[in-house]
Amino acid sequence: MNEYIQWINLLLLLVLAGIVDRTIKRPLLRRWLGFYFLVAGPALLLYATSWIREAQLESLPIIAFVTGIGLLSTQNIYCRAKTHHPLFIAPTLNLAPDFPDDPLMLHLLQILHEGIGLPKHKTITLDTSVNHDLGCNSAEGKQLMALLKLEFGMRLGDYNDKRYFKRRGFDAYLRYVEKGSEGKRPLTIGMLYHAVKAKSWDTQALETKGYQKP
Repeated sequence: MNEYIQWINLLLLLVLAGIVDRTIKRPLLRRWLGFYFLVAGPALLLYATSWIREAQLESLPIIAFVTGIGLLSTQNIYCRAKTHHPLFIAPTLNLAPDFPDDPLMLHLLQILHEGIGLPKHKTITLDTSVNHDLGCNSAEGKQLMALLKLEFGMRLGDYNDKRYFKRRGFDAYLRYVEKGSEGKRPLTIGMLYHAVKAKSWDTQALETKGYQKP
């Protein structure tokens, strides 16, 4: 029975150590707690041996010592940048001087970068079209609009992908091919920006509004 109690105590101590590691995220607090546990481990082993045996917590000094090392060695783990924003992935991304830099636009840029790809050495403006300039095809366009609806709660309204993209057709070998967007109206970043900002797609308003500084 005593062996089971020891294993149960060991499991509880490991769970407690895991909770401490996940809960304490500030580097300074992790550092001080790390020093505390690092010192507490040997201190318990030297000066509280009888108490530890009576409580059947023989693993407590070791768990404390290891936890202290873990906190000290990973004190900055929660401060590391984990962003995948295109402005950090592509530091040479060339945005126009008057390009909006609010969180809404940055989120939109991230979606465009991950779904379509943004050129690094070509100036990106609100008039940059995803269908003509960025090479977005009809399938990617449908995925893009579905994602904007999901991420921003944007209602698609009277949006019609045929207005901006050609239908997929067959080549000589009866395989599906993308027909591109030649002859179709441009679907610009500015239109997407104003649409997600208004949370609604209004074709006439978006195509005639033009860019206005927010």
